Amino acid sequence: MKTLFLFFTFALSLSAAFSQSPTAAPAAGKTQLFAHFHALMRNFGKANTTKVEILSGPEAVKMLRGESPGKVWQARLGESKFKITIEDKLGMGLPETFERLQRLPVEYRRALEIVSEDKKDGVAFYADLGQGAAAHGSQNYLNLVKGAGAEVISHEAGHVLEQRATRADPTVLERWNKARTEDAVSISAYGDRVNHEDLAEFAMLYAICLDAGRERLAELKEKSPRRFANWQEILTKTRK
Repeated sequence: MKTLFLFFTFALSLSAAFSQSPTAAPAAGKTQLFAHFHALMRNFGKANTTKVEILSGPEAVKMLRGESPGKVWQARLGESKFKITIEDKLGMGLPETFERLQRLPVEYRRALEIVSEDKKDGVAFYADLGQGAAAHGSQNYLNLVKGAGAEVISHEAGHVLEQRATRADPTVLERWNKARTEDAVSISAYGDRVNHEDLAEFAMLYAICLDAGRERLAELKEKSPRRFANWQEILTKTRK
């Protein structure tokens, strides 16, 4: 499992390739919640027992990013069906993708389904995403480099689910900005930069606390109650 330092190295390199417009970060408390909960990251998702099952593939494809040659597989994790696509030049084995995907909470697997809809690549692994980026996420793609772990995927799932919720309710990000202002606590330095990244950082932290158990989730709710309620609403809105 990556150390907190390595995680923040990844987080700071995530590309801002999203459709939302930046908004100024609100005043935040001295304590950042990632610092408070960081020890939980060590075991994030390790207790999950559901395994990825390959349904079909591989099939040769031109991947959406630069039409790079790759292979795509149809997969299932629990009740969720999705695609895994690997760029040929990456040289990454399919089983290497399983371990990190299997760590995602059930509630986040909907993001894998969304990015696997028609004419999308699903969870796509590339040799390089440019500018040192570890991942790109939106409701149209979830692109990762080889080293991006489950915590990075849960951050990107936050973008996927938020954008799908915003499609149905354009006030989602506006209300999120109000919630984080009222909570008056920072999630992370990266999240402080812009509203939609604050949301994705909270999505990651929620996933980690959800995995850690009821007490930790209740603690997160106590420390950031308005974000907590908004994120649960997004999860509800994006269910099938």
